Amino acid sequence: MPTVLDWNPTVDPTELVGVIREAILAGSSVVLPSDCGYVALVNPAAPHAVARLAALTAASGTPPAVLAWGPDDPAGLGLPVSTIAHRLMFRAWPAPVTVAIAGKPEWPSEWPAAVRELLTHGDGRVRFRCPEHPLFEAVVPALEVPVLIADTFLPRVEAVLDILEDPTAVAVSVGEHPAEGRPTVVRIEATGYVIEEAGVFPLDEIEKFAAKIVLFVCTGNTCRSPLAEALAKKVLAERLGCTTDELPGRGFWVISAGVQATHGDPASEDSVTVAAEYGADLTSHESKPLNPQLIAAADDIIAMTRAHALALMSRYPGVEPRLLCGDADLDDPIGAGLGVYRACAQTMHTHLERFLPEWTGS
Repeated sequence: MPTVLDWNPTVDPTELVGVIREAILAGSSVVLPSDCGYVALVNPAAPHAVARLAALTAASGTPPAVLAWGPDDPAGLGLPVSTIAHRLMFRAWPAPVTVAIAGKPEWPSEWPAAVRELLTHGDGRVRFRCPEHPLFEAVVPALEVPVLIADTFLPRVEAVLDILEDPTAVAVSVGEHPAEGRPTVVRIEATGYVIEEAGVFPLDEIEKFAAKIVLFVCTGNTCRSPLAEALAKKVLAERLGCTTDELPGRGFWVISAGVQATHGDPASEDSVTVAAEYGADLTSHESKPLNPQLIAAADDIIAMTRAHALALMSRYPGVEPRLLCGDADLDDPIGAGLGVYRACAQTMHTHLERFLPEWTGS
C-alpha cells in the first residue's frame, strides 16, 4: 500500500526528505508536487523502472527527464553544456523549463537499455528538468543516486499512484494541485537554442536568461551606470539592426546596478535628458543594488571607476570587472550640470563603440 504524506511548508522537511531519499534508494517511486501538477521520481536502476517510466510516458505523452539542479548534472553524464545551456540552467532553474541536450551520454552501467531509450526520446537528446517547489530545494541535494523525473500534469497524487502501480511508493500531497500548463522545452543547438514546446515559462524570459548579460556598475545607479546601460542598448541595437526591446532575442541583456544603491530611485534628471539626446530612454529606470545572484549571472561586468572595481572584487571574490574607460576612471557628474553630463555621455559613447566588435563579433 503506497504511503501518502501531507506537505506542510511550516514544518522542517528534514524527516520527510529522509523518507524520500530512502524510498528512492530502495527502488520505490516517489510522487511530489511541482510547478506543473504532480511529478513522479523513479530510480532508473530499480527493477520496475522501465515499466513505470513507460506507463508515465504513455499517460502524459511526455518522455521522462533527468532530475537536475544545475549545469553540473548534464556535464556529469558527459554531455556538452554550451554557454547558452549553462546560462539557462544556472539562471532560470528551478522553473517549469526543460532543457534538451544532444550528445552521447555516459549512462551508469546499471541503467537498463530500455530506460536509456525512453530518455533519448528517439531523437538522441536527453531532457533535464528542475521543478520549482520548495520541497525540491531540500530533496534534490539530498539524493544519493541519479533520479529520473516524469511530469504527469495530474492534479492528485492518487491518480499518479494508479499509473505507477507501485505498492511501496511514497507520495507527498498538497491536495488538489492542477497543472496550469506544461514546462517550456528548450532544445539546445550548436549555434543557439530552439523552443521545442512552448509552455508556461514565458518566451521573453527564456530570451533574457539565454542572453549575454552586460552589467554596468556605479555607486548609486542613478547617473553613470543607467546612462551607460541606455547608451549601450542604443549602440547595440543600431549595430544589430533591431530595437532595444528586441536585444534579448538577439542575445544581449543589458542592465545596471550600484554598489551602494537602494531600490527604486529614478535616474537623475540630467541623465534622462542626455540619454534622450542620444535617442535612448531612461524615464522608467529604477535603481537596484548589487547582489550575489546578479554578479554570478553577469557575463561582462563593467565598472565606472577603479574604486568600484575594487569594491566588487573585495565583496565577490573571483569577479573580474573591467573599466568602461580602459585604465581611466569616469568621474561622477552628479550636481555638475548638464554640460558635464553631456561630456560624460560622449566619453561613454566613445568607449562603448570600442566594446561593440567584441560583443557582436563584427
